[in-house]
Amino acid sequence: MVLKSPMLRFLFGHGVIGGGAGIAIGAGLLFFDVAGLTTLSMKSEPVWLGPFLLCFSFFASFSALAMGAAVMSFGGDSGEDDGDDTTTRHRLVPAPQSSGEAVEAPVRISK
Repeated sequence: MVLKSPMLRFLFGHGVIGGGAGIAIGAGLLFFDVAGLTTLSMKSEPVWLGPFLLCFSFFASFSALAMGAAVMSFGGDSGEDDGDDTTTRHRLVPAPQSSGEAVEAPVRISK
């Protein structure tokens, strides 16, 4: 399968990494019998269903988490304005210290 879109390749790669981490954590929980999960699943019918559901839920959750984090960090903040007036940054400048008189604080807005 060849993914031609760079965004789909980006998402697929991060999803695979997150899914692999999820399966590794689920398998680790089963391998070390944390909270008796393996013992409990070996007593159920069918035996494979409990471990499968645990690993699949970890796979789905970690894949979604990895893809969401990748998308949210995709653009980054380079500090440069792209010039299309869609980004507005507000910066508050502190007012000069005065002796008891009320002074308005200037607010600079850059678009």
